[in-house]
Amino acid sequence: MKARMRFRSLLTAAAVSAAALAAAACGPGTYVVSTGPPPDDVRYSHPYYPPSQADYGYAREQFARLAHELDDRAARAHHLAERRAASWGPDERRFFERIHHFSDEARDFHERYESGDIRTRQDLRASIEELIRDARATDRSLREANVFPEVWNEWNAAIATLQRMINMVS
Repeated sequence: MKARMRFRSLLTAAAVSAAALAAAACGPGTYVVSTGPPPDDVRYSHPYYPPSQADYGYAREQFARLAHELDDRAARAHHLAERRAASWGPDERRFFERIHHFSDEARDFHERYESGDIRTRQDLRASIEELIRDARATDRSLREANVFPEVWNEWNAAIATLQRMINMVS
């Protein structure tokens, strides 16, 4: 029994190491593709944390929930696009780069907001406006090229979340 448990532990360690090596071996523009189901909303194991020292003049808890929602929606759109990796052509690769970039930017925005790194309402608004411009341009491009139609609904929801955020800070 102990030998079997040791074997399982070694096998698990080897699998984790192989995945880490594969991820490390990937250069810019190369991604380790997940074929599993989309992750549940377990990206963050804590409640929403609005920055305590900042007073932007609106309900910080509600905005923190929206920042979390944006991050989750961008991650789901990324995952949906990533699941089609086996059938990628040059257009899909190019647009996946844009989806991947937006997902990273949404996560970065969420983390900067919750950590209090965005100090003023003007900086907050500028960050959101940059995200919404990027999201809308990507949406137009995805639809014009007719790539990743399974992402479109999640992408629209991310844009709607950004619009709610803009409305709060206006």
